[in-house]
Amino acid sequence: MKQLCTLLTLLAACQFLPADAPVRERIEWIDIWITDADKDHLPRVLLVGDSITRGYFGSVEKQLAGKAYCARLTTSKCVTDPAFNDDLQLLMKQYKFSVIHFNNGLHGWGYTEEQYRAGLAKTVATVKEHSADAKFIWATTTPVRKKSDLQKFDERTERVKARNSLAADIMKQHSIPTNDLFNLVEGHSNWHSPDGVHFNGQGNEALAKQVATCILQNSSLAELP
Repeated sequence: MKQLCTLLTLLAACQFLPADAPVRERIEWIDIWITDADKDHLPRVLLVGDSITRGYFGSVEKQLAGKAYCARLTTSKCVTDPAFNDDLQLLMKQYKFSVIHFNNGLHGWGYTEEQYRAGLAKTVATVKEHSADAKFIWATTTPVRKKSDLQKFDERTERVKARNSLAADIMKQHSIPTNDLFNLVEGHSNWHSPDGVHFNGQGNEALAKQVATCILQNSSLAELP
C-alpha cells in the first residue's frame, strides 16, 4: 500500500511538469516587422531567421522593391522551442505570404541535434499546413569564427555543419530549394564583424544579394514588371 501511495504521488506530481520545457537563453527576443502592411497590390515575402537575417533584411527589401512587400520574423528562439511555431503561426494567420525564406540554427545550443531535427521537421509541417500556397526556401546557417582570429572557425561551426546536414535531409524529403548562405560566406572572413558571428556592411550586402536572387529564381516574382 505504501508503494502504491508513493507511485500515485509521483504520477500526480508529473501532471504539473511541462512536457516540452524550453531551454532558455540569458536574453531572449523576438522582432516582427511588416513593411507596407496597409497595401496588398504586390506579393508578400517573409524572411524568418535571427539577427543575421535582420542584418541583411533592409537590403533585400530594397532589391525586391516594386516586386514584393517584405516582412521579417527574427528571433532568438530555436525551432526546438515549443513556442516557436506559435510565433510563426501568429504571423501566417494575419498575412498571406507568397514566399517564405527560412533559416534557423544559430541559437538553442542547449538542445541536441536530434531535437533540432525534430523541431525543424515540425516547423516545415506547420508551414505546409498554414501557408501551403507559399514558396518555401530553406537558407543554410552561416559559420561562426573565432573573435581572437577571424581566419579560424569557432567550434560552434561544427555544430552548424551538423545542423545544416540534418536540414538538408529534411528539405530533400519535401523537395524544398536551398539557399546555401554557408557556402557563400565560408571563404570570406573579411565579411564577418569582430564578434565572429554577425557580418559587416560588405557581408550583409553579399548575403542580401544572394537572398534576393534566390527568392526571384524560385518564385513568380521575377515575372512581375
